[in-house]
Amino acid sequence: MAKESIRQQLIGAWELIEYFAHLPNDPSDKVYPMGSHAKGIIMYTPDGYMSAQLVTPGQAPFDRAGGSDKDWAKVGRSFVSYTGQFYLDERGDEKGRPILMHHMGTASVPYLRGDTQRRLMRFSNESDGKYLILGVDGTMEVAGEKRVIQVRWRRMPFNDKTTPPEKL
Repeated sequence: MAKESIRQQLIGAWELIEYFAHLPNDPSDKVYPMGSHAKGIIMYTPDGYMSAQLVTPGQAPFDRAGGSDKDWAKVGRSFVSYTGQFYLDERGDEKGRPILMHHMGTASVPYLRGDTQRRLMRFSNESDGKYLILGVDGTMEVAGEKRVIQVRWRRMPFNDKTTPPEKL
């Protein structure tokens, strides 16, 4: 049986399990930029496009016409999304790490629009499924400290249903 390429393993939908930032010398010292219960999905298509959405749950429900400016401001602070092309060099960098880049053609946060960012990536097969672990090379400032970003995604099951579930 032929081994799947990194691209083949990447294609599909992944659910957000954990988005955190830890101190470079202490992986147990975590902060959660979108809260410890953030939800999200990231998808990679066979034709080279990707889309990511992350949300901090807990906003009070309101419809498009009924929300106040304060309600909409909270939505904006609680949601990050971007979509565009992705680029993958399976040969990797000098350390042998695959080079995955997200080009943010569209983004909910204005400074991301048009940006291309490199992601460190690896897969992990665990008892409850396959994981995609993404991060950035180096550190970023989070909550006033230089921290290492890590985002854990779990492969979502194939959806071949013909009708959606009933709303609870």
